[in-house]
Amino acid sequence: MKKSCGIFTNIAPIYSKPLWYELASSEKVDYFFYSSRSGFSGIKTIDINESEFYNSNGKLKWHFLKNIYIKDILVFQTGIISKCIFSSYDAYIFNGEMQCLSTWIASLACKIRKKPVLFWSHGIYGNETRIKRTIRVLFFEIADYHLIYGKRSRDRMINSGFSSKNIYIVYNSLDYNRHRKLYEKRNKTEIDLMKSKLFPLNPGLPVIVFIGRLTKEKKLSYLLEAVNISRTKGILVNCLIIGTGRELQKLQLEAISLKLQKNVNFYGACYDEWTNSQLIMMAECCVSPGNVGLTAIHSMSLGTPVITHDNFSNQNPEVEAVIHNQTGLFFKENNIESLSNAINKIIINKKKSLMEDKCLGQISKFWNPINQRLVFDNAVLKSVTEKYDQ
Repeated sequence: MKKSCGIFTNIAPIYSKPLWYELASSEKVDYFFYSSRSGFSGIKTIDINESEFYNSNGKLKWHFLKNIYIKDILVFQTGIISKCIFSSYDAYIFNGEMQCLSTWIASLACKIRKKPVLFWSHGIYGNETRIKRTIRVLFFEIADYHLIYGKRSRDRMINSGFSSKNIYIVYNSLDYNRHRKLYEKRNKTEIDLMKSKLFPLNPGLPVIVFIGRLTKEKKLSYLLEAVNISRTKGILVNCLIIGTGRELQKLQLEAISLKLQKNVNFYGACYDEWTNSQLIMMAECCVSPGNVGLTAIHSMSLGTPVITHDNFSNQNPEVEAVIHNQTGLFFKENNIESLSNAINKIIINKKKSLMEDKCLGQISKFWNPINQRLVFDNAVLKSVTEKYDQ
């Protein structure tokens, strides 16, 4: 008989849709989803019309809660506490965000009812202040089990006193099946034609790409400066920047100042996955000078290696998909010369052809919804079994 599990999240980001549907297809656990109807801070969310209180015709068992934000720092979800007191799920999964005040109460209510509690989170970041780390550890101690995005976070949890037996690495993912099909159907002639349209003056030069929001944290000015340094060494590239954000105008002016406007294309935001796939597959590598997150998974899912910095305390968990000299390269954080050297190494040694299969293999083994669902199922079933055995 299938076990049941409620998953409580603040929002339903669009990138989580493939995972939610994969979880909904589980033959071992019946998952029920709870979140706000709307997003936060401009994050695009799953269409609420895909929700139903039953799983038929591709619908999700998706119920809605209301988020109340307190100075954009804290959040309280109305309805979550009553759901956790009166529902009869075998297990409960919560976003492990200590800023969500209602999660403290709801998860404790589940504990009182002797229901297993699992936190799905980044774990301990490693760069918290002493007070913040103490509070986070106290919060995490509520949960029986932890679903952590990466190995380094798992290690930090263990070093903070949590049992390795109760920590599962759940990774992260995008639309793996769709990306795999787009990669398999790639057409070099179409990609080359698109490249010629984007860079009509220098269509034969290798392309490097960035895709994501243009924010200060991404340090994209470093990318432009690194391209300029490479040019002074005789290594010419075209730079494609996909996305929009607060830094756009500043970056455009910097490209002009460096006299790179013929080699830099600010494509703008693009939400068409076919187009994005062509643009990413066009590139020799994807460069993220600041922290890298799902951009790494997106790029590697399409066979394109990733360059990012080497300070893992200032990185997102997805950086673990980047393996130096196998699926990408690391450069010394905030060192533009080091970034330029990494770009040069990819271009001169034609590294993409050597790394492409390893990029695809890393994603197919770990960073996909199918693997995530297996981890979720195992964690939930173990939590329920051990609770019943007590």
